[in-house]
Order: sequence, then structure tokens, then C-alpha cells
Amino acid sequence: MPGALAGIAAAQSFIESIVGNATQTNFEAFYNLPLNDNIRISPVIQIITHPGNQESNGTIVTGTLRTSLFF
Repeated sequence: MPGALAGIAAAQSFIESIVGNATQTNFEAFYNLPLNDNIRISPVIQIITHPGNQESNGTIVTGTLRTSLFF
């Protein structure tokens, strides 16, 4: 669709070795869809593995539906 935008990202925290190991990884995917000149919606999914840099923590999956209004 004209004007639509999609993206993916992955990131991992920087932790100094004296603090511990960086095991948390964040993944995100989104699709920004223009409904008209003034309204855009963006469904987003985010997956976080080893939250808090603790391997014993389970994976977190979140979803968001963002709506942007332009005046």
C-alpha cells in the first residue's frame, strides 16, 4: 500500500563483565499503515528473551496497536 512502512529490529543490552552477562535480547516488528492523510495505525509485536538478563526468566511477548492522529 502506498505510504505504508514495515520494520524489524533486534537489540541486546551492553553489560560490563564485572556486572554479569547480557542475555536479554529484544525483537520487534511493526507495520505502519496509513488509513488516510490524518490517521495511521501501527500493529507492533515485541519479543523479549531472558528478561532482566536472567536465563531463568521466561520469554515475554507483547502486542500493541498504536494509532497516530495528525492535525
